[in-house]
Amino acid sequence: MGDGSRAGVTAGRFTLRRLWQRGILAGGAGLLVLVAGGGGLVARAVAAAPATGATVTFAQQTGAQPDYILPLQSGEWFTYANDQEFGWLMYRPLFWFDRSGRPTVNYQLSLADPPQFSAGGRTVTVTLKRYLWSDGVPVTTRDIEFWMNLLKANKANWGDYVPGQFPDNVSGMRWLSARQFQITFNRAYNRTWILYNELSQIWPMPQHAWDKTSTSGAVGNWDRTPKGAVAVWRYLDAQSRNDGTYATNPLWQVVDGPWRLEPNSGFSPVTHFVAMVPNRRYSGPDRPTIAKFEEIPFTNDTAEFDALRAGTLDYGFLPLPDLSQRQYFQSRGYRLAPWYLFGWDFIPLNYRNATAGPIFDQLYVRQALEHLMDQPTWVRDILKGYGYPQYSAIPTKIPNRFEDAYVQHDHYPFSVGAASRLLRAHGWKVVPNGTDSCVAPGTGAGRCGAGVRRGAQLAFTVQYAAGVIPLAQEVESFKSEASRAGIQLTLITQPLDTVFAEFFGCTKVGGAGCGWQIQFQRLADDYSYYPDYYPTGGANYGTDAVFNGEGYSDPAMNRLIQATHLEQSPAAFTTYENFVATQLPTLWPANGAYQISVISPHLHVPLPQGSHTEIYPEQWTYRS
Repeated sequence: MGDGSRAGVTAGRFTLRRLWQRGILAGGAGLLVLVAGGGGLVARAVAAAPATGATVTFAQQTGAQPDYILPLQSGEWFTYANDQEFGWLMYRPLFWFDRSGRPTVNYQLSLADPPQFSAGGRTVTVTLKRYLWSDGVPVTTRDIEFWMNLLKANKANWGDYVPGQFPDNVSGMRWLSARQFQITFNRAYNRTWILYNELSQIWPMPQHAWDKTSTSGAVGNWDRTPKGAVAVWRYLDAQSRNDGTYATNPLWQVVDGPWRLEPNSGFSPVTHFVAMVPNRRYSGPDRPTIAKFEEIPFTNDTAEFDALRAGTLDYGFLPLPDLSQRQYFQSRGYRLAPWYLFGWDFIPLNYRNATAGPIFDQLYVRQALEHLMDQPTWVRDILKGYGYPQYSAIPTKIPNRFEDAYVQHDHYPFSVGAASRLLRAHGWKVVPNGTDSCVAPGTGAGRCGAGVRRGAQLAFTVQYAAGVIPLAQEVESFKSEASRAGIQLTLITQPLDTVFAEFFGCTKVGGAGCGWQIQFQRLADDYSYYPDYYPTGGANYGTDAVFNGEGYSDPAMNRLIQATHLEQSPAAFTTYENFVATQLPTLWPANGAYQISVISPHLHVPLPQGSHTEIYPEQWTYRS
């Protein structure tokens, strides 16, 4: 899909609720970065041999604990905590999309060889590598078929599902052998999009262990009928929701990744403590050298910081309010490293709000609001340098093949004067530190625009999550600068879950749940591109798309998104990304680091860190 995975709401587009908690709530400042040691992260090499019997501790982010284990998950479970830092350690996707911290396909870590296209690009042949499940059974195409059968029968429960796309656009599948299969699509698509956003959604699951409808029932071929596939998924989903049995349920001991939960004690349903041990039958590269990997939960950032200072954490994070403590850790051989993701932050405007929607529909209004985002100051003073300005939905901090020079340029730089001139030129009486009003309604040059009535005022509510100090500082700055241009903002703090629930709760103009007008959702990487790694905007900016909670709709945008799915030429994507930067379907604030990682001098973690919060403890070594 090429759409952002929202924290807690889904990941293919961008796990919204928990992602939020995970990457931004830390200590009310939540910029955390998982640091890697190899590329300069670890303070200094130690001449001792790796301690293969070591237990390495890793800090979970405050409020972002794993609580779902099944790879085929609905949107509410689509989070970084459940995926990259938990489930993916045990269950590998068919294709892996991160190489040295960059968002590109990594065939070395993939379970399959590069796909082969034929029939003009409509048919894809995939050959599996020789992997084993942890019980010694080979990973075969039957495990792919099992995933596909469950996905097709339960697609509405798949957090990355977009109608008309995968698996709807699959017209046929052939199981050629135990290690080779073919997928035929309903037409020829952009091959990059097929690999990055369609094949990327396939997860082999152990059919020989999971194809059952009850705990006492026998394993069979239940998935081969739609009714049976529904029953199997319901059973697995119920087992996955029961996190109190994770460490004892034999289902979750059958894995193909480098790690498995420590039997009987590897998961706490109360605290969400995680303990993993190596999967001795892991067939891929980078077999673990440490004996145990523990993910430590914390009730707040203060507790995490205290554990870090006490030396009980090998891999933690430094909350923004505690940046003054950098020297303390550096003087003791620790290294600090910001973790930037292949993601982006945004500020949604509610086009479905009956009062504000017609005003937000006007491009010049969005341009004026963007001119009031003092991104350079936010990066310097609020994010303390651990951030960067952003001008589009195309990530630019991590080098990637998708961004062009246009999206790296600020087309609406901070300027109260520029915002005021735009409004005056379109029929508004601008009253600095007062409230602007429309004095020239109607369409055409010098008019306020369609749907904007005479006397309409530029006065909006801004909803944002409580308890995040740097976020509150950004909101206050925006309010102050907007007032200088005659735009009055009323600030409303809400619990985090309320903010996201309302974002996705408004489904029609003027409907229930559409009272919000502007939202500041988080500080860093509100959305990340996974498991749709080709950053087209279908799920975010297409009309009625799953993550288009703001209700943005533009026929031109729809056409450009569709072109990125169909056309092989890079020109199609360039046209789309430049249109997004210019049209401002949402506003762009400064984006921050996902976190600031702090790594023990005894722990070697290869850098750079994963571009979608992937962690690789199988590559870590510990030296005492």
